[in-house]
Amino acid sequence: MVRWPTGKGKLLLQAAALAVVVLLGITIAGIQWFSRDLPSMARLEMIEPALKTRVLAIDSTVIKEFFIQDRILLELEEIPLEMQQAFIAIEDRRFYKHFGIDFVRVAAVVWKDLRHWNRREGASTITQQLSRDLFLTKEQTFPRKIKEALLAVRIERTYSKDEILELYLNQIYFGAGTYGIEAASRKFFGRSVRELELHQTALIAGLNKNPEGYNPFVNPDRALRRRNIVLTAMEGFGIISKAELDSLKARVLDVAQQETGRNSIAGHFTEYIRQILTAKYSSQSIYREGYTVYTTLDPVLQRVAEDSLETYVQQIEREENYALTRQSYLDSIAAGNELEPDYLQSSVIALDPKNGHIKAMVGGRSFKDSEFNRATQAKRQPGSAFKLFIYVAALTSGYSPSDILLDTPIVVELPHGEVYKPRNFTEKFHGAVSLRHALNKSINIPAIKLLQKIGAPSIIGVARRMGIKSPLRPYLSLALGAQEVNLLELTSSFGVLATGGIRAEPMAILKIEDRNGNTLEELREYHEEVLSPEISYIITDMLKTVIDEGTGKTVRMMGLRIPLAGKTGTTDDYTDGWFIGFSPELAVGVWTGFNEKISMGRNRTGARVALPIWVDVMRAAYPSGYGPDFPRPERITEATICEESGLLATPYCKIVRREIFIEGMEPVRQCDLHKVSPYDLLDSDRDFREMDKEALRDRELP
Repeated sequence: MVRWPTGKGKLLLQAAALAVVVLLGITIAGIQWFSRDLPSMARLEMIEPALKTRVLAIDSTVIKEFFIQDRILLELEEIPLEMQQAFIAIEDRRFYKHFGIDFVRVAAVVWKDLRHWNRREGASTITQQLSRDLFLTKEQTFPRKIKEALLAVRIERTYSKDEILELYLNQIYFGAGTYGIEAASRKFFGRSVRELELHQTALIAGLNKNPEGYNPFVNPDRALRRRNIVLTAMEGFGIISKAELDSLKARVLDVAQQETGRNSIAGHFTEYIRQILTAKYSSQSIYREGYTVYTTLDPVLQRVAEDSLETYVQQIEREENYALTRQSYLDSIAAGNELEPDYLQSSVIALDPKNGHIKAMVGGRSFKDSEFNRATQAKRQPGSAFKLFIYVAALTSGYSPSDILLDTPIVVELPHGEVYKPRNFTEKFHGAVSLRHALNKSINIPAIKLLQKIGAPSIIGVARRMGIKSPLRPYLSLALGAQEVNLLELTSSFGVLATGGIRAEPMAILKIEDRNGNTLEELREYHEEVLSPEISYIITDMLKTVIDEGTGKTVRMMGLRIPLAGKTGTTDDYTDGWFIGFSPELAVGVWTGFNEKISMGRNRTGARVALPIWVDVMRAAYPSGYGPDFPRPERITEATICEESGLLATPYCKIVRREIFIEGMEPVRQCDLHKVSPYDLLDSDRDFREMDKEALRDRELP
């Protein structure tokens, strides 16, 4: 029979019960108070660490990462078991036995702290650390510790132990800007966590306690001591043996060489990619959602383009002795002065004309100095490079390469009584010239006369179909490239000829995946036939002459022998220098000039300031020195013509050329400038019957 206490005993029991009730009430009230601003269960169920978006080149190498936190997500199955166990050994040995708070460990730590007044040891579990990193700050206050414990219990009710460990290993900070073990492994060892050795695994596991203090790049001695502490814990937890412990402690850190100097490429290209992604999604998602972006960039061509550009532009700076060079700009900035990067600039575009894939893009000499992309954003006058469209329009209108134009002075009366007197680059006139010769030598007057005959609207229409999107106005100066375009659209337009008249819209992104590897978007190529194969082949052949004999002959002088076609461009006072050219497989454009329209110096033509860079890029694309020729359409025929008359050559023509034509458009008359003289008929040394037979053998006469 139970006897209830009476008197003082009863009062003590009542007081104890009241104290328990009060303590319970305070505890419940405290829990409610501290829980008022904690995340809801629904939010806990949607935890997704912020991931970085990776931009990949065509060979799958990473060329850029956009992130708030440098993190690469791994599933627990992808993380080696030894790595998982190392963290449990050093951070939370009873991880699989507690419910978020390890009261056994708390009691042990309290007892140690009481015994050693000058020593403190943490008791936070892996779950508590995760709750702090996800939702709280690292401030050492009592309210924060209470919230951390409450959150840990909630997280344990929401996730399994394996899910918590996976979140933890992908979430925590490891120093040097890295979050999660995969990013840390690549940062400190240059390889995936799946490729680490045990002593490297121990170093990663030890960083979380003090990421900056144990950074092996900054504090290698402290990092080594911390690693050995983790190895000891791993031996105590049964992960490694005593013999392995001694061997692993003797190992050096084996960290990767810290990146120094110039190592990143394609700054303007990756910014171009970022702008496309921002338009498709949002700026915030790019830095948090962990997209993988597969691009068209060829890192080899890109590096060659960047290096060649800088080499040749520096050479121009030395030769011209400009007041501001890039080096003097950098020196001035280092000295604390503020000024604009208005030194000499250049840009490069290389693309595959068959599909429009951008293989290289250099928007300027330094993305750090200036983010302005001179390959896509700068509108500049193309000079004679625009003549491409004049001659394409002429061939489309029925002209042939051998047709004769008069390079003679012209005077055009403009509105308001003004007079326009165009001139040639050489300040000389050449009289009768063929279309091929006029394009080859980039003579201005024949181009203007073609525009007058064909009409500016027709030429603008050709330019539009071939890919020019910038505004164009129907003025005579259009023939001289006085209206502005950008490098990307001009290079793409030249690429139309490489494919026999098929235009491919330039593209930089192939595919975009989400954080789980699901394809969000796979971009399609766009093709459109804008010229006939015959027109494309003939104008290409004319542009081959530019490289073999004309203003672009420096290409051959520099030793590049593969089949190529191209065109120089130089504006008045040498403010802009261009070279745009192509093979059957690659179209490359180069522009050089100042940000403002300032002269680069006397005779700084496109052949001198742009062409050498173009040659280097083309040479890198064809390292063997061999390349395919342009395929010839069936309806192309040949005839030997007199260059002075454009008609079928006679034995008396002084300058002849084997010319190509669209079938049915060959000249039908023989040259009437170089006829047989009556005096020649009296010459007994001449057998005219044999000469006629020889002429018939060499020429296709109607």
